[in-house]
Amino acid sequence: MSKIHVLDIELANQIAAGEVIERPSSVVKELVENALDANANNIAVYIVAAGREEIRVEDNGEGMSKEDAVLAFSRHATSKISSKFDLFHIKTLGFRGEALPSISSVANVELLTSQGDVGTLVKIKNNVLTSEVARSRKGTIVKITNLFYNTPARLKYLKADYTENANTIETFTRLALAHPEVAFSLYIDNKLRLETSGRGDLKETIMNLYGLHVAKNLVPFSYKTPDYEIEGYLGKAELARSNRYSIIVNLNGRNVYMPKVQAAIIDAYHDFLAPTRYPFVVLNFKIEPALVDFNVHPTKKEVRFSKETELRLALIRLIPETLLQTDLVARPYQSEPFIYEKKAEEKYEQLTLKFEDSVKEKESPIIQERESEVLPQRPLEIKKGDDSVIKSPFLQPIGQLNLTYIVCEDGEGGFCLIDQHAAMERINYEHFQDVLSKPKHVRSPLTPLLIDLTAAETQLLTKDKLELLLTVGIKLVPFGINSFRVEEVPIFQKGYDEELYVRDVINIAINENELDLTKLYREAISSMACKASIRANQFLSISDMKNVIDSLSKTTNPYTCPHGRPVIIRFTKYELEKMFKRTGT
Repeated sequence: MSKIHVLDIELANQIAAGEVIERPSSVVKELVENALDANANNIAVYIVAAGREEIRVEDNGEGMSKEDAVLAFSRHATSKISSKFDLFHIKTLGFRGEALPSISSVANVELLTSQGDVGTLVKIKNNVLTSEVARSRKGTIVKITNLFYNTPARLKYLKADYTENANTIETFTRLALAHPEVAFSLYIDNKLRLETSGRGDLKETIMNLYGLHVAKNLVPFSYKTPDYEIEGYLGKAELARSNRYSIIVNLNGRNVYMPKVQAAIIDAYHDFLAPTRYPFVVLNFKIEPALVDFNVHPTKKEVRFSKETELRLALIRLIPETLLQTDLVARPYQSEPFIYEKKAEEKYEQLTLKFEDSVKEKESPIIQERESEVLPQRPLEIKKGDDSVIKSPFLQPIGQLNLTYIVCEDGEGGFCLIDQHAAMERINYEHFQDVLSKPKHVRSPLTPLLIDLTAAETQLLTKDKLELLLTVGIKLVPFGINSFRVEEVPIFQKGYDEELYVRDVINIAINENELDLTKLYREAISSMACKASIRANQFLSISDMKNVIDSLSKTTNPYTCPHGRPVIIRFTKYELEKMFKRTGT
């Protein structure tokens, strides 16, 4: 007797549901995508008890005939594709014909639909399908109840209500961002939680979903080639997150995961955010369907794009250029005003401030300017830049705070704080970039330099990586089994620690599995710029401060250090008056 047999349709659908329907948010995604494919421009989602009891999706799309409404619950029944050619030119969100049969195999379903005349009501309860004529407006209403009633293990796997609701909100948010031309509304336990206008304005949609603060800190981004178009918004540093979930990429109206694109966005923000922070980005891509393969993952979440490398390089170049076209000077953190309710029985004593007549210099206020003889330091070396690249407003240094921050008047009634170490990092970083871009930027080490590695490290230092090291001025020649002789190092500045630089860069090359020229170049220069810069707790004279400000204003990106920390924070006249309650006086 044969051991192999064909599974019955009910069991096959339940297996498919295990891949497609993981939780209530998966149901919402599939049903909303069906509504979008039906050309709906108004979609409402209702959730009861985190989706365990009921999920309802209403749309004003094209609707279905009675025959199509019944056939839609058959496995692999779809109106989206009809041939192999269509599979590689997909223009819809769904195409496999798995969603409705998968959902109906693990829940009870009611589908009410109409094309504008006679409506149809299809019910599936305990995997038994019935249909009847019903009155309905044009569009479709799908109601899901008792989700996972026949798969107790899956039901037990669901998280707490607030967690499942959060997943549903996240799914709903990404669908709305991918389709700003559609009006969406989400109700959870009969309360309206999210709503968009459907006017086609992506920034308005972001404001509806994330609030005014996010919308005010966005920079528009657009790029177009013959193969693809990109429209969206880049978040400023104020919107940085602790995880990468706010990097939202939509492709042809579908929220997708593209690892190389996400990595490119993070790399492009390298100069603007700290290493542990991630940007808020919403980008909508329109790509010729023939260049994209959506049939990779069961949920169609991950896709492949034939020109992904080209796209990655474009993003790494264009995102910094776009961000630098706007004002990126950091602002002080704003907190809610403290309101104290005075009690009748409380009594107050007059506050008296006592000042000593004779104050020693070391006890003087934190903001100070001293004669250079008091605290001798080595001369501050500033590398001059191109005089034509001045972006900052007029800044006049007036002192130093904690021997770390330069205090400046901004010429408009406010003041700025400049982190002297971060500023010099930025100045040196761009100076070293200029050095490495010149054809003759290397020389032999001042003293013979030999680098010893472990056997494992030698294996990881491949020929390709040795060639990449040449681009940052380091030429290594094998010298024994696990040793290399350094023949060339870059000419950065007089007296820098050549061995420390070489070892740092080699360590970067060894520990990165997928190392490219851009990343190695950036990391090498960042490491050198940090070590060559003045430190905190170092005294600067007024003339030194002026040199720092002058050189900083000539850099391409005076707003952040190479590691993404802010260089300058500005307190405007308006913000100061607001803090002291002087607005309007």
